[in-house]
Amino acid sequence: MSLRAENLSVGHGGCAVVEHIDFELAAGEILCLLGPNGSGKSTLIKTLLNLLAPCAGRVLVNNTDVKQWQANQLARHLAYVPQSHANSLGFTVGDTVLMGRTHQWGLFGGPSQVDYQAVDEVLEQLGIASLKPRNFSLLSGGQQQLVLIARALCQGAQTLVLDEPTANLDFANAAKVMHTLAQLAAKGKSVVLSTHNPQDALGINATVCMLKDRTVLALGPARQVVTSDHLTRLYGLPITVSNTALGHLAVVPHGL
Repeated sequence: MSLRAENLSVGHGGCAVVEHIDFELAAGEILCLLGPNGSGKSTLIKTLLNLLAPCAGRVLVNNTDVKQWQANQLARHLAYVPQSHANSLGFTVGDTVLMGRTHQWGLFGGPSQVDYQAVDEVLEQLGIASLKPRNFSLLSGGQQQLVLIARALCQGAQTLVLDEPTANLDFANAAKVMHTLAQLAAKGKSVVLSTHNPQDALGINATVCMLKDRTVLALGPARQVVTSDHLTRLYGLPITVSNTALGHLAVVPHGL
């Protein structure tokens, strides 16, 4: 499975907010979108999912333009994972994850034993099987995010697309979500995510796409692209990326 952007420009109403985007994401790879507010990260994600039409260029899934896929067919390739959110309808975790299978049921269909088994398998895979009977809306933000990832996995898609998956999460839950995404990529899933934290990109084996002033400022492996110079230009304040005593890269802003 591959996801490719070719000379892609994205925006609203024909007015591009980012132009000339080119990348290819293969199985097992992670693409991390970095940029300030309004740089076009969410707009790009919606365009990849075929929720917004490109201003120019195209998005291809398995060498086929995303516009040519029927919604239920595209759901077998791309799964959207929103930010964790309250569920006021009182669904259990099991029912929430089961919703990832609806594209396979048809107009008058319903869940089968295979669907219920798929739910159990992904909950077990993510280590959250004990949450199955609990009310989704009563979970912590980190638990909700893992459940939404489980729902996407239950969908059977090869590529997960996440818009700021660690937003509003505490440090421990954010780290667990990022670790889970890295594990899924190691098992062959492809991941596209946006984040406001450059440290997220350094913590996983990601390719980074930096968006600024309607252009792709930089694109490449995180350890090559997430540099002091690039981050300073991206966010408009002095930022240092340096090695720690343990050999990790740390991002430190200055002049605040």
